[in-house]
Amino acid sequence: MIEVSPITDEPHNGRRIKTVIITVIALTLAFSLIVLKPAAPKEITLLTGLEGSNDHELGMDLAASLEEEGLHVNVQSTSGGTENLHLLIAGADNTVALVPSSLEKVLSESKDTSQLVSLGSVTFQPLWLFYRNDLHIQRVSDLAGHKVALGHEKSAVGYASRFLLDINRIANQVESDTVLDQNPAAVSGALQKGDIDAVFAIGKSSSAYVSALLSDEGIAFLSFDRADAYRSLSESISKIRVPEGVFDIARNIPSRDMTLLTVTTNLVTIDTFNPAAVPVLLEAVSRVDSQHEAFEVDRSFPNAKNVTLPLAKAAIRYYNQGKKGLSKVLPYKVTRWLNHLGFVVLPLLTIVVVLLKILPLLLKVQASIKFNRFYKKLEMIDKFCASGADPLLIHREVDLLDKATADFSVPRSMREQYLNLRQLLYDLRDRLPKI
Repeated sequence: MIEVSPITDEPHNGRRIKTVIITVIALTLAFSLIVLKPAAPKEITLLTGLEGSNDHELGMDLAASLEEEGLHVNVQSTSGGTENLHLLIAGADNTVALVPSSLEKVLSESKDTSQLVSLGSVTFQPLWLFYRNDLHIQRVSDLAGHKVALGHEKSAVGYASRFLLDINRIANQVESDTVLDQNPAAVSGALQKGDIDAVFAIGKSSSAYVSALLSDEGIAFLSFDRADAYRSLSESISKIRVPEGVFDIARNIPSRDMTLLTVTTNLVTIDTFNPAAVPVLLEAVSRVDSQHEAFEVDRSFPNAKNVTLPLAKAAIRYYNQGKKGLSKVLPYKVTRWLNHLGFVVLPLLTIVVVLLKILPLLLKVQASIKFNRFYKKLEMIDKFCASGADPLLIHREVDLLDKATADFSVPRSMREQYLNLRQLLYDLRDRLPKI
């Protein structure tokens, strides 16, 4: 029997394949974890409003809450909701904005709002109409002929106040000071000094300028007795009941039950915003929504009410199902990488493993092709030998075939074929004439 060549030893070939597999998997892991970063952002921008405004304060509170989850927020102050929408439409990536409901409807027709989506209502703020007590103001229409601070036209208060003037058909009968509109504290001071007759304001009763106006005996605020009508005309406006004495029991402020309008603020982004970041954003809103006005009842944020833009799919899932899976117990900075592992790393590894499983099959096909060539060569030499060809030439061909088969790495499943080939080659050499 012919002695088997050590070149065909399977352990050597198996170790080489295992080394290739381990190397490829290691490189795949390194590529998917180091080069391919998680799609979920680790940093976003939040567009708010003027510094000192309620929207800006809300943005700062959200940023502090999200920082604890591992999501860094760059709070960017703006002139208000209109500017925020323009920035989003311009294509701001990883950006969300605080925008009053319905504000997108006042944009020019040249602006494409189709990419805008809402993540839901995140807060509502009381809309106040403060006026000098010596004036006879019982309805919004009574502001005709007076000097009124309406708020910056791009802000929530500016949008709401101008809406009220328009539907009461007195927009051209009211004088507005646009310089004062830039600073809520300056507006309240001007009203207290008598430089203006009335002011629209948005803010909590605890905010500095609202609290100052509530405490001033020379200043009153309007009860919007037609609140239901206003609410039916605008999806962004709602109403709240203010009980008698709720702001100051001792001084009985207000002296009777009142009705205020509220403006709902949405969290708006573009439809390419990564859905993995949506639940953590809305959870932060829920945590921040813990300091309510004393007269607010049965209202919790975030919610899907008073939303005039299409609701993002990720937001719909959140409102229907809440937080899911490990995100209930793990911070965002961990689930961000877990999502990357589940949606990128594992599928990529699966593909690599499948391809590596195919590798032995490819090697076997390659070996079969070589075997066919060896057998054809062996058959040709045998025919040369039978035809009486030059023995020296035949010996040289046998030596070349012997060397080629000896250097051939054989898969374990084809070892028997290899041994048969070597045996046939040995038998052929034995039949050759001596030289």
